[in-house]
Amino acid sequence: MEELQNQVVIVTGSGNGIGKGIATCFAQKGAAVVIATIDASEGAHVEKTLNESTPGQALFIQTDVASEASVQSMIKQTYDQFGKIDTLVNNAGITVFKSIEEATLADWENLINIDLRGPFLCSKYVIPYMKEKRNGSIINISSNHALATLPNTEIYAAAKGGVNAMTRSMALSLGADGIRVNAICPGFTNTPHYQRWLTEQGEAENVLKQVTDLHAVNRISEPEDIGKLALYLASEDAAMVTGECMVIDGGLSIRLYHSDDGI
Repeated sequence: MEELQNQVVIVTGSGNGIGKGIATCFAQKGAAVVIATIDASEGAHVEKTLNESTPGQALFIQTDVASEASVQSMIKQTYDQFGKIDTLVNNAGITVFKSIEEATLADWENLINIDLRGPFLCSKYVIPYMKEKRNGSIINISSNHALATLPNTEIYAAAKGGVNAMTRSMALSLGADGIRVNAICPGFTNTPHYQRWLTEQGEAENVLKQVTDLHAVNRISEPEDIGKLALYLASEDAAMVTGECMVIDGGLSIRLYHSDDGI
């Protein structure tokens, strides 16, 4: 993956969690990384942290992926700064776990605008720069909820299902222009969001054991696990990989059902 040293990579929602892990992986490989996130303090911190180990490798651009103007500005700034864009990682997203009866229209619009409209806008406006060089990789961070889900996750599952469907269509539309499009579908990942959820459950140690036991590899993912798969998809090693929605959840979703009795 030596070619990643010369890449320019945009990672949305990279102020923490999976996005931060992905940005870190790319910076460690020598890529120039744009930290496109909405929280200014988080974005500036990640930029500072990455530049301490690899000076000049990270640039924070405050970005609201639900805003067309904000996305256009971020992509133009990236191109003006680096002269090209090789890889876009559409990672920014939120979760809303409410029943369809409890969820409001505002819940729907907020999540869809970030989780589905965001990848659409970022991809739409980065594509002309990738077409210019007839090469590029777009990586959408989806979820295993796009493939198998749980009660009361209708909005989130719908958005991630849409991301997967859009991924496949974009791969067909853009392949002749040298642009590959793939999705990564993580499961439980050790992020601040996950840690907050764990704390809210009560008896966190028992819940942690229950969650861990659901995984064939006996642990949940770290953000860097997702980052390593993103590195592969951005590299020439994945030249023949496009339109794929790759699950990375330590075997969580391969289980037919779970029983403490071993049935």
